[in-house]
Amino acid sequence: MTEQGDIHFMAMHNDISEVTSHEAPPFPRSDLILKPDHSEWSQSRITAVDKIRSKAVEKRVRLYEHFQDFDPLRKGFCTASQVKTVFTILNLAKDIGRVDFEQLIPMYTRDDGLFCYKDFCADVDREFCVPNLERDPLAQRSMPDASSTMAARRNKVQLTHDRLAQWNLEEDKIRSRIKTNRINILPAFKDMDKTNNGHISVNQFYRVMVANGFPSLSEEEVVLLSNIYCDLGNHLDYNYVDFMKRIDVPDETWRSPWPSCRHPTRGTILPSTLMLGAR
Repeated sequence: MTEQGDIHFMAMHNDISEVTSHEAPPFPRSDLILKPDHSEWSQSRITAVDKIRSKAVEKRVRLYEHFQDFDPLRKGFCTASQVKTVFTILNLAKDIGRVDFEQLIPMYTRDDGLFCYKDFCADVDREFCVPNLERDPLAQRSMPDASSTMAARRNKVQLTHDRLAQWNLEEDKIRSRIKTNRINILPAFKDMDKTNNGHISVNQFYRVMVANGFPSLSEEEVVLLSNIYCDLGNHLDYNYVDFMKRIDVPDETWRSPWPSCRHPTRGTILPSTLMLGAR
């Protein structure tokens, strides 16, 4: 305040500005802290070639022709970056991690750094392609089945013998209770599976089990079952289809019903059923 009784607002502003800070408040953060996973997965035991072979059989893709697009002289060699490009074109790059790619490249690379795709494609096609098969017309070759692609489609946790024994004991208790009380929990699982892919979350599995007469299912037992039936390489997606095949086994005295006597699309009575009824 001045001698005349006026307020010196400029001096008051300077005094306040020296104390207060003009910096913007910090933005709120939520750092992602991943919980360490010490589990050993089944795909860690297979090589990169076996994984690519399973994916090639599953998706019915041919590698050799796409590699030839980068080899105009047909020498059977290309660069490592071109290998990654071929995997991206065939939609295989998302299934092959950095570790698998670094493991694959030195296996078929010669001294000058070029990748021998000819030998690589021969190893991959060995599952469903036999060279010079036309020279042996009487040879019989079995077609690839579901077991040929199981290595790449399923990725489970590897458990010890003690944990497997606990799992068998827990499944026996669940199977016995379902058979005794005649509990049908498959419709409840299907209600949770909106996309109809055979998998639900672990929390949904626990909710279904509690709602269908298993309130005493502990967290440790749920974790044990999830280690068995979470087969997509994570601890979240639970394969309830395989779980139902294990615990809801049909009785030996059960007999399938007679097939329908009507046509599946037209609805008319099939002639074979008329002849069967006449007899």
